[in-house]
Amino acid sequence: MKRLLPLFLLGCAVLPLGAQSFFSRLDYSLRGSILVFPEDNGNASSPMPILPSLGGSASYPLSDLLALELSLDLYGTLYDYNYALERAVPASLEDRSSLVIGLLWGLQPVFRFRPWGEKITIRGYGGLAFDLRVCLLASGLESGEPHSPDPGKTVGDASADIFSYFWGGGRWLFPFIGGGMDFAFLEKMTLGFDLRVWFPVWRVWTGEDLPFIEGFRFGIGFRATFQ
Repeated sequence: MKRLLPLFLLGCAVLPLGAQSFFSRLDYSLRGSILVFPEDNGNASSPMPILPSLGGSASYPLSDLLALELSLDLYGTLYDYNYALERAVPASLEDRSSLVIGLLWGLQPVFRFRPWGEKITIRGYGGLAFDLRVCLLASGLESGEPHSPDPGKTVGDASADIFSYFWGGGRWLFPFIGGGMDFAFLEKMTLGFDLRVWFPVWRVWTGEDLPFIEGFRFGIGFRATFQ
């Protein structure tokens, strides 16, 4: 026991130093984006959502070329459940059933190139994103209200079915690719932009008969990185 005590005290002293070293190497970014969710449902849904989004990321350098990044993008929009199509669709204010708040997490390796020196960084990346959606009853509605035009269904039923649709069949999984550039602005700050595409890989196993563009996502964003 007496021999273990010095080892325990040494571990308590070293771990905070290691954690401090880890966090001191992280680069942090704040990002504002426009996310586009294409739709091709005719009159069965509202036009495709074009959504403002706020987010951020933390990046840990593995080498001068490669870093590992964790990102988060937040968005919110209105949905309804279309019982003829058997899926959730974007909705206008008049046709809404649920307010959907998306927490779009991404984990990706980032390759960084500086062909013109330290002033400009070109980034290319790809990884997995997880859209963890919170589905709330839309404001101003009561759960027991009839869901037009579906007899026997309520707004609460539709909201619950929206939740089940988004969380079923792995519809929260989106592989994605992206790229961007950063420009030196201040000594430890860069300004840049991102272009990203998310792919609805869940369509492979759900077998849904959907328009080709359904489920894809596109994003353009501007970001500030602090080193």
